[in-house]
Amino acid sequence: MNVRKNYKVSMGSIVKGLRQQAAKAKETEERLYAVFNSAQEAIEVADKDGILIYLNKAFTDVTGILPDKRLGVSVFDVSPDGALAEVLRTKKSLFGKMMVTETGVDVMCNASPIIVDGIMTGAVVVFQDISDIKRLARRLDENKAELDNLKKGFNDLAAARYSFSDMVGQDPELLHCIDLAKKVARNSSTVLITGESGTGKEVMAHAIHNYGIRADKPFIKVNCAAIPTQLLESELFGFEKGAFTGANATKIGKFELANEGTILLDEIGDMALPLQAKILRVIQEKEIERLGSSKPRLIDVQIIAATNANLLEGIQKGTFRQDLYYRLNVIPLRLPPLRERRQDILLLADEILKKKNRRYNKNCALNSQALQKLVDYDWPGNIRELENVLERAVLIADQNQIIGSDMLFIYPAANRIELEKNNTTSLAVGEKALIERSLQLYGKDVEGKRQAAEKLDISLSTLYNKMKKYGISSGYKNNSKNRK
Repeated sequence: MNVRKNYKVSMGSIVKGLRQQAAKAKETEERLYAVFNSAQEAIEVADKDGILIYLNKAFTDVTGILPDKRLGVSVFDVSPDGALAEVLRTKKSLFGKMMVTETGVDVMCNASPIIVDGIMTGAVVVFQDISDIKRLARRLDENKAELDNLKKGFNDLAAARYSFSDMVGQDPELLHCIDLAKKVARNSSTVLITGESGTGKEVMAHAIHNYGIRADKPFIKVNCAAIPTQLLESELFGFEKGAFTGANATKIGKFELANEGTILLDEIGDMALPLQAKILRVIQEKEIERLGSSKPRLIDVQIIAATNANLLEGIQKGTFRQDLYYRLNVIPLRLPPLRERRQDILLLADEILKKKNRRYNKNCALNSQALQKLVDYDWPGNIRELENVLERAVLIADQNQIIGSDMLFIYPAANRIELEKNNTTSLAVGEKALIERSLQLYGKDVEGKRQAAEKLDISLSTLYNKMKKYGISSGYKNNSKNRK
């Protein structure tokens, strides 16, 4: 009796234990199904013979295939080239297989064999819809093409306009300067171009860029005197969003825009000392930092600096850094003023007259008296002044008129620069005389000063600064009868 009783108790315990294990197994299975069905990736399971025995909910969401159309079907029949079939054949895992489902959905698959006690009992594949990713990739390719086109368009807009052929003349000093500039253009050295206002410093910078190995890259110009000091730094280096009040978006600076190309820092002598230190770092370290950023950005830029100021005097006065001067003055190029190359005046006049005739659809010429007047004048405004004089003459002339000396708007007496005994004059004297003559012509009211600044090719703020520097009265004079 005791044996039978003990047997019943033991069997009861075994059955109870089996029931508990079955319940736990069922609970585990339900949890696994719950996990699989909550996954965003599609899951497909096949037995060792390739019969599909499980699909999760995401499978239908991704492929659009209902379970009753797939379960119990051989994977070798419905997807013989798929990841699951490949794993069952090779018994090896695979990752990142790209394929298209029978319903036309682009997917990426990871599949592995199911190994139990060293024996493969089936295989499982996990895959996700990458149609959106492929669409994004295509859109990125399209955007890249658009960016490339925009970059090409920007490079076209930022291209240098002039070449050495635009620098007309036979003066030995000018020819030596051009010859040296051509050598500089081939090795991308830092260049300092000096010369009086209107001698063609910007044309020289354009020509150096166009002649060199960077000709197909951007040519960016920055007039350091025309931009207020507090804005010049952000113009040159750019800034990050939120760097300061009003910085609502990231801005790329001129140095970054000029990357792989050339940047012209015109009127660098007017740059503030703190900013000069940053320019020195750019030259030395070949890197810049946007305002509001601590991350340096490497750049590859040829720097051409130009000025009509005496930088050595600026060093003595403490307005220009000596170390920056020596960094810039690696290859100094001095463009001679027009009064020192009088043999070029008629060559330049002929070239300018041709351009103005084409521009205004005329066929004007200069008589001998006009030519002599051009040669006798000292041209404190240099080539720019000569161009302005000839443009005005062509404008007021008839279609095929011969231009006489009376049509050349020149003041050879009262406003002529008096040369010193050695036939030279300082830049300051020439610049002051040019400003005074421009103000006499256009007037000292706001509009007159604006026109004078425009003709002098400087900003209005620069004109005010130079008037203050040279002690030129800013009082109002109504010269409207002479204003053009």
